Amino acid sequence: MRKTIVECVYEHAKATPDKTAVIAGGVETSYSRLFALSNAYGSFLTAQGLKKGGVVVTRAAQTLEYVVLYLGVHMAGGVISSLEKSVPDQVMGQVADTVKAQMIISTELSAFEGEGRTLVKRDVLADAERFIESPVRPFPQLEDSADILFTTGTTGKSKGVELSHKALAATAENLIYGCGYKQDTVIIVPGPLNHANPIRKLFTTLVNGSTIVILDGMIDIRAFFKALDTPGSIACCLPPSAVRMIFTLTKDKIGEYADRIDFIESATAPLPETDREHLCRLLPNTRLLNNYGSSESASVCMYDYNKYPGRVGCVGKAMPNSQIVVVNDDREIIHSSKDNMGLLACIGDVNMKGYINEPELTREVLEDGVVYTSDVGYIDDEGFVYISGRKGDVINVGGLKVAPTEVEAAALALDGVVDCICVPVDNAITGKALKLIVVLREDLPFEVKTIRSFLSTRLEAFKVPTVYEQADHVARTYNGKLDRKAYANGELCMV
Repeated sequence: MRKTIVECVYEHAKATPDKTAVIAGGVETSYSRLFALSNAYGSFLTAQGLKKGGVVVTRAAQTLEYVVLYLGVHMAGGVISSLEKSVPDQVMGQVADTVKAQMIISTELSAFEGEGRTLVKRDVLADAERFIESPVRPFPQLEDSADILFTTGTTGKSKGVELSHKALAATAENLIYGCGYKQDTVIIVPGPLNHANPIRKLFTTLVNGSTIVILDGMIDIRAFFKALDTPGSIACCLPPSAVRMIFTLTKDKIGEYADRIDFIESATAPLPETDREHLCRLLPNTRLLNNYGSSESASVCMYDYNKYPGRVGCVGKAMPNSQIVVVNDDREIIHSSKDNMGLLACIGDVNMKGYINEPELTREVLEDGVVYTSDVGYIDDEGFVYISGRKGDVINVGGLKVAPTEVEAAALALDGVVDCICVPVDNAITGKALKLIVVLREDLPFEVKTIRSFLSTRLEAFKVPTVYEQADHVARTYNGKLDRKAYANGELCMV
């Protein structure tokens, strides 16, 4: 029987009270302690006036305090919308307006005074201790709203994705199945907990009754490797940018842990093929997983590229609480193939309720419970799902369609290319041409002929860029995705 996240924490607190649930800042917190604090903070919020269904806006943090805040809002029957820890007060206020927040929780409140909302000074653990003897509160219902997760805005303006407790629980079930969680899994999560993939690892861990190690990013690479020595079946949640950082800063050091790491899961964007191949060489017995999903439709496919190598563009098979279909531009299901691609659509309990207070935007992607994506792809005869790129990203070069991701994957295979992005530029003959912006290792010269010659061995002629530039770095969104909007018409070059 499916249960909400907080109810699962409660049951683990009864069954395995002393088991470690969260390790943050080097401090271990048991399931019994975590539930007691979360239940108490829920009582505190209720005492502050939070109503059932009321929206709470706050900032995320890589701390136990934030985990208690997140669960405490759920225990109070509220809905939480968490933002970047460094987001300005003005932006936080704008988000509060967008979601019609009842409450703001912040360390500083002066910027939000006079707006008719309940303002709560952020002192979570101390406030929870004041209510620590509170009886167990009623749990929310599965159909109730739980989270409002803001998208990155890479394909348009940032939108608040409204998710039910049912969607969170179904997502956790998918990830437990797709990642093969064990009871002694210890998953290391460096990403910000207001981002989709890291927060999913938090509540998946709590549903499973295992342990999460929360790191404050990958700046302290020593902390990451120290976490790999934590007792248990080690797993890592690493976006592609984190994998690349590990390679850049420590070369092949992660290979020393080949016998320790059960699985590594990546999401937010496909891991470049060269990085996949390198991880496979270093960790031959580790399950190396690519998780496909979105804010609107969470964790729908899983692909073990160590088990099924060489499937370029593959994102795996749909997981139990998801179904993938391929549709045409009229949203009619088609029989897809490599030669007959369409747009992917997702059916299942992991789907969002909609964009909060945005009915027109919701109708653009959600119809009768089905989330329609802009991902162009197909499903093969074995049920593997493939993506060639996003509909809006495909570049039309004289009538020939090019997925920039394919060009970028080829370029990253060239030794010395640290990062890159393929963007369109105007061309008098073909309408659009391809431009490749590359970041090279510091000791290498920028030689266009070498790069072009290498790409010619891996790509069809019309996919080989005609324009090349060197940059110190390429623009990415705050969760590591290539920021293609920043390069509209090839105008931006970060030299």
